[in-house]
Amino acid sequence: MAQCILIGFMGSGKTTVGRLMAETTRTPHLDLDELIIAQSGQSINQIFAAHGEAYFRDLESQVLRSAMRAEGILSTGGGTPVRKENRDLLAQSGIPVIFLKASPEVIRARLKEASDRPLLRKLSARQFVHLHEEREAYYAQAADLTVVTNHRKPADIVREILTRADLLESKRK
Repeated sequence: MAQCILIGFMGSGKTTVGRLMAETTRTPHLDLDELIIAQSGQSINQIFAAHGEAYFRDLESQVLRSAMRAEGILSTGGGTPVRKENRDLLAQSGIPVIFLKASPEVIRARLKEASDRPLLRKLSARQFVHLHEEREAYYAQAADLTVVTNHRKPADIVREILTRADLLESKRK
């Protein structure tokens, strides 16, 4: 079973922090988007273009269910907790769920060069902020712990998570 699950908006640091946390704890890192790509044989952009978001979300839920049973640190996609089915899976898993929280301004700065973000490319600045606000409520519902990542080094974020991890142990029992 996964040791913890990282959730948050695109660009909040889930993959970067997840990889470093896995390295630090000597456990595998699982990236939900990479698992979806491996299973489907298509990039996220290709899946969205060929099949649409609903198909992608169905596939994401299926892969999430499987990934949660694997050992390691699991980094989810930014939209994973939006679906109620996924929030329920996270809540009932017994696995600590950590919300990596970043402001819209910080996220936009981090992703300004990203070409592999289908939702980011089609949103205006105002739509982006609205989507961020809307999703934050889902992240907060699903999370056992919130860690702010704005202007912080990944190593500092990992240290905070590991320091606060004892608070999460009760969920696993």
